[in-house]
Amino acid sequence: MAQLALQLALLAATTASATLPYTTNTFSQQLDHFSPLDTRTWPHRYLTNTDHWDGSGKLPNGCKGPILFYTGNEGPITAFWGSNGFMQDVLAPKFGAMLVFPEERYYGESLPFGNATFDGDPTKLQYLTTAQILADYANLITTLKADTPGAESCPVIAFGGSYGGTLTTLFRLTYPNVVIGGLAASAPVGYYDPAHWDEHGVTEYTWANIAAKDYNDVSAACMPAIQRARNIIDTTTDTASLLQLFNVCEKEGLGPTLQSDLFTYALESMPQLDYPDSTPPFPVNDTCTKLIQAQESGDQALLEVAATITKRCLGIPFDSQTCMPTLAEGPGSIPGDGPGGVSAWSFQSCTETLHTFSSSTTRGHLRDFQFNITTSANDVCQTLFQHSPDTQFLAREFGGYNIADNKQGITNIIWSNGGMDPWHGGGFYPEGMLPNATTRVWRTAQNVDRSVHYIWIRRGAHHGDLRGPSTNDPPELTAARTKEESIIGGWIAAAGAV
Repeated sequence: MAQLALQLALLAATTASATLPYTTNTFSQQLDHFSPLDTRTWPHRYLTNTDHWDGSGKLPNGCKGPILFYTGNEGPITAFWGSNGFMQDVLAPKFGAMLVFPEERYYGESLPFGNATFDGDPTKLQYLTTAQILADYANLITTLKADTPGAESCPVIAFGGSYGGTLTTLFRLTYPNVVIGGLAASAPVGYYDPAHWDEHGVTEYTWANIAAKDYNDVSAACMPAIQRARNIIDTTTDTASLLQLFNVCEKEGLGPTLQSDLFTYALESMPQLDYPDSTPPFPVNDTCTKLIQAQESGDQALLEVAATITKRCLGIPFDSQTCMPTLAEGPGSIPGDGPGGVSAWSFQSCTETLHTFSSSTTRGHLRDFQFNITTSANDVCQTLFQHSPDTQFLAREFGGYNIADNKQGITNIIWSNGGMDPWHGGGFYPEGMLPNATTRVWRTAQNVDRSVHYIWIRRGAHHGDLRGPSTNDPPELTAARTKEESIIGGWIAAAGAV
C-alpha cells in the first residue's frame, strides 16, 4: 500500500482490460461530516459511466438498473478505473448497471484545501480519516440517487480492493442502508487488529512469509539467486554506476543503504502484481527464471538482470533521458507500506493504518527488518505530523476480527483473497482456515450468516478478481468471478423486487 499502492495501481491499469470511457464529475462534499456547525465544502472528484445503464437492467421496483460503486482508495481514481475490468466489462453489461468511482479524499484531485493541502500544516490533514471517507461515499450516493431520474430506488453494490476492500467491508458494516452488499477483494482488515493475531494464526512475519513463499514455490533455486543478486549489489561501492543501472535520479532513490533496497522493494512488490495478464504473465515466475539463468553468465549479468526486473516492476523508465525521483514511502520502510514523506498515506499510517510487520533473512525472507514502534514509525510520525501512531485504531473503531467472526451482524459481503498475495494474511476466512503460508484447513464456519461469502483463489494476486478476464486466467480465478457474479446478481434481484 502507501506509495506502493499508487505505483501498483498505475502499473496495473496499463495491462488491465477495462475498456469503458468515463465522465469526470465533481460533487460539493462536506469537509467534516461529524460537526454540524462546520459548513465548509470541497470539490470531490468522481467518475461515472452510464453506457449500459439504458433500462436493460430495469428492476420490478422501477429502478432503471443497479449502481456499481467502487470505494476509491489511496491514489488517483483514474488509475483504479483502468484496473477494474470485472465491474466494467462483465458486470455493467450483465446487469445494465451505472458505474460510479469516487476518489478518496486527499488523493488525486480531491484535495480539500487545494494546493495548500500538504503545505506542512498537520491540522489541515485532521479530516483524513476512514470514518470521513465512508461518510463521503454515503453522502455522494444518497445525493446522486435523489438527483438522477430512474436511480432513486436502485440498489448499490460496493466494490474495493486492498485498502479499498477494507473500505468496502466497513462501508457495508456502517451504512447497510446505503449499499446492499459488497465485494471486498484482498481486504486486509485483520492486519489492522494485531491484538487478535494469535488466535487467527497471524504473526508479525506473516506478510514476509507469504512473499518469500511465492518465490520458493517457483523454484528452490530462486531465493538463493535473489540473495546472490542482493550481495552483488551490496558489494558494489560505485554509487554512480548503481544510479545509472537502476535509472534513479539521486542516490537517495536507491534506499537508505544506497545498495539493494530498491531491488528488494521491487521483489516485495511483485507478488502483489503476479497477474496472469501482466507483461510478462505471472512476473514472479519470470523473475525467478531470469535470475537463475543469469547466474550462469556471471555477476555482471545477474546485476543487469536485477536492475531490469526492478525497473519493470516499479515502472522506472528504461531510457537515459528520464529517471525516477526518490519514492517518499518506499525502499527500506516497513514491509508492504509505512510512513515516509508528507503525504496522505503517510498521515493515514501515522493515525489509523500502520502495519507492524517484520522480516528476517534467517527465516528465509527477502530482507531483514525488525519493526519497532519508535524507530519504525513514531519518530517519523512525530516529525511529520506531531502525532503518534495507534495500531489498534481501526479495530477499536469498527471491530477488526469481530466483523469476520460475525459478532457485528454483517450480511451480504464477499471476502476474496489470493494465495500469492502477501496481504491475504490479514484477510477474513471461515473458522479453522488459518491465513498462513503453509496450512489451510477448511471447516464449516460457525455463526456466519449465509449471505457472508469467502472466496479463496489459490493462484490469485492482489485483488486480481477485480481485473477483467484474460486468456491466461487460471481456472480458480475464472470460477471466483463466476461465483461473485452469481452472488451479486442474487443481491440485486432481491433488492429490486417489488
